[in-house]
Amino acid sequence: MNFKPLKTEDLQLMHDMTLKILSETGAIVEGEEARDILLTAGCSKENGRLLFPVKLVEDSLGDPVSVTLYGVDENIVLPLTDAPRSYTHNFGSVSVLLDPESDRVREASVNDLVDFIKISDSLSHLDMVVPSLRPTDLPEEIASLAMPAYTLQYTSKPVDIGTASDVWETRYIIKLAAAIRGGLDKLVEKPMGTLSISPLSPLNFPADITGAIIESARSGLPVTMLPCPTRGLTAPITLAGGLVQQNAEQLAFLTLVRLVNRKTPLVYTCRLAAANMRTGFVGGKDPDQGYAGACVAQLASYYGLPSAVYGLDSGSVIPDIQSGYERAMNALYPMMAGATLVSGMGLLNGGLLASAEQLIIDDEIYSMLAHRQHGVEVNRDTIGAEVVRSVMDGGNYLAQEHTRDYLRKGEIHNGKLGNDAPYEEWFAAGGRSVREEARDRMQVIINQHQGKVVDESVSKELHSILEEAKAEKTR
Repeated sequence: MNFKPLKTEDLQLMHDMTLKILSETGAIVEGEEARDILLTAGCSKENGRLLFPVKLVEDSLGDPVSVTLYGVDENIVLPLTDAPRSYTHNFGSVSVLLDPESDRVREASVNDLVDFIKISDSLSHLDMVVPSLRPTDLPEEIASLAMPAYTLQYTSKPVDIGTASDVWETRYIIKLAAAIRGGLDKLVEKPMGTLSISPLSPLNFPADITGAIIESARSGLPVTMLPCPTRGLTAPITLAGGLVQQNAEQLAFLTLVRLVNRKTPLVYTCRLAAANMRTGFVGGKDPDQGYAGACVAQLASYYGLPSAVYGLDSGSVIPDIQSGYERAMNALYPMMAGATLVSGMGLLNGGLLASAEQLIIDDEIYSMLAHRQHGVEVNRDTIGAEVVRSVMDGGNYLAQEHTRDYLRKGEIHNGKLGNDAPYEEWFAAGGRSVREEARDRMQVIINQHQGKVVDESVSKELHSILEEAKAEKTR
């Protein structure tokens, strides 16, 4: 498919206006080392902000670095640069979930995190696992590290290794991931995922964040640039304005990274949201979310970078009809535009609430969206004129090799959830809803999962690193 919401002249204007914002308005950049790096490279100070020369930014955009991720099992390969299709991943850093038994919201535990990772590891259409739930039954000072530590033990897939908010977290996240690979050099050679770092909007890079950016860049590991502006609150209310401000935040981030280490791979990420302007709440009920993701897929491609965008999310607080139509629509746009990674599997309420049932339903939604992502193959064999003649001469389609062969190739989508039988058959079989089917499947997956995928010695090393981090933080 080829959905391109932005024209070539739109992309050029957005780029030009981004350079104007960075060179004339600038960004708040804190942290002595970051400021020294940027000032030495040609930035200037004005009104407490740093102004980025046009030439510096454009030079930083040159020669983007290719990105390929590998699973905890190194045989799993996920090329992000020139990706053959849109990949999916779940969500990160949510501390509350919808309990499938009580239908009430409760705090997440380590056991919940492990269950979510087991489910994510088992879903055939979920490509990269993000440390999802933030356990509240662990000391707060190591909760952000426990997320990747547990995730890396229970999945063979590529893993987004963590979200870092300062140098300390960055170092320990890298240490945990390196323990899986057997050293930092091996991790850089075959990274499992990216380090994600979020500046503040509008155009604000606090000292802890610039420290994390510099530390990540020096490691040589892939970095996800993760600004999260909100239209109407921390970005212009117009979609075009929000996209350009976000682009300016991306390119300021990129410039700093490339001044530190030009070989650091980068992922251009969109988390542009819209607020309910009556209440100020950002709840996910936003049909522009997927459209923004499609625009970002184009912007990222314009700069030669892979993209990661939101899609599978909803304003709903339960897996219901609203959740279904909102997330399907918001995932379809970026997939049609060729986004590299489509995020949000298992999220509800604008990213504030997690649901294991929704995670399983999202695997089904994505399988339907992906079924025709590459369009229709039209050739003599797929048209099958000879098959039509054979049937008209007295045969039937069920008996044709053509039917058998293309059925096995997946010509007709065959999902795992939902009903396609007459009402009487559905009712006689128990009349279960999709949500009930997902709940049953959730238990089967958790019960049948192999458990830890790493050796016990590696598991002990990860927990030793957590204890080391806890001791250092509480010293």
